[in-house]
Amino acid sequence: MKKITSFLFVLLVSLNVFSQDAYIKLPQAKTKNLSYIFNKNVIGNESVLKGLRSTEQEVKDKVEQLSVLIDKPNRETADYYNQTELGILFIDLKEKLTSKTQWELNEFFGLDKQTEVYVDGYLLESKKYKIALKAIVAMEIVEPNTTNSLKTRVLNVWTLKKSERY
Repeated sequence: MKKITSFLFVLLVSLNVFSQDAYIKLPQAKTKNLSYIFNKNVIGNESVLKGLRSTEQEVKDKVEQLSVLIDKPNRETADYYNQTELGILFIDLKEKLTSKTQWELNEFFGLDKQTEVYVDGYLLESKKYKIALKAIVAMEIVEPNTTNSLKTRVLNVWTLKKSERY
């Protein structure tokens, strides 16, 4: 009976572990900072939050709601799923952020509008997300190679300084 129970336990655990969705990311993806989503569809970073004002009260006056997600959601129901590996801070502001759509960034680089866009090495699976201009530290076109296993070139937008990425 113990063998059967042990076997069933191992089977259930292994099915659960292997059923988890993998994150779609580049080999040089960030490893220690959570993601920031402002006003439900703008990707940003900590500097956007700090740039609201200088005092704690001034920041509180600009923020309507703040929530943190640390659990892994379901990929089918959460269009921000791929940004959740290190957690997400959702911040609803009383003001609109200056931002660019993914196709605007692709167009700037002369890429097809449907080119996939990654932020800090993580694929943005939904085209609804924009990038806050204040958050952009660097942008790079990543060409396919054996290390990254990409099929086509992609645009990667860094919102983190090199010292904050790894």
